[in-house]
Amino acid sequence: MYLEIIQAITPLLLIFMTEECVDIIFVKFDILHAECLKLIISKGLGYAIVAGSMFVKLPQILKIHGSGSIAGLSLATFALETFCVIMNVSYNYAQALPFSTWGESFFILLQLIVLLSQYFHYTSSKLLLLTTPVLVPALTWTLTTLPHQYLALGLTASIPLMALSKILQIWSNFQNGHTGQLSFITNLMNFLGTLARLFTVIQEVDDSLILFNIFTVFILNTVIVLQFLVYWNVQPPKEKSN
Repeated sequence: MYLEIIQAITPLLLIFMTEECVDIIFVKFDILHAECLKLIISKGLGYAIVAGSMFVKLPQILKIHGSGSIAGLSLATFALETFCVIMNVSYNYAQALPFSTWGESFFILLQLIVLLSQYFHYTSSKLLLLTTPVLVPALTWTLTTLPHQYLALGLTASIPLMALSKILQIWSNFQNGHTGQLSFITNLMNFLGTLARLFTVIQEVDDSLILFNIFTVFILNTVIVLQFLVYWNVQPPKEKSN
């Protein structure tokens, strides 16, 4: 009876582990098997990252909306991050890779469209405000039709660009002497998300380029979180916007 139940729920268990681990844990009852536990934790973190990504930039969106200001925010940072996420979504979709391995990029892209629209709204760039929600999805879909070698090249180029987007925000914070309308919650979630993704990549992906990418973003996210601690009590002038 027990084995019949395990056999029935095996498709669900395979979301988080291999068939070998199902046998080790649920048949042989070796529940402390190190490699299987690492895999289960890694898979669980991976799905948690995708789920959390649906809300990761919501605090930033709400903070801008509540303050009616984009003080301390860098358009270059938003634009570069959007391009990098577009490349990631386009590449993964074109390769028909499992949504669980790149789903966070899709949800982050949707939120970046909202953030860009907010930026253009508060800088009175009406044309860009109206075209951004159309152009970003159109560009993403168009890129999915490109040959693999061009998508791979674009994805490789996005690595230093993503780093540059973070560096620009770090530099903007340093120059301003405050973090402006940056959301601490959003950046803390970015930090925790990249920390978790770093673990999952080490466990599941044998690709030094991807590992280098995640590690670089993790380091830069750490610097931004530290800037919040340094500038915690510094308030930006209300009339100043970047």
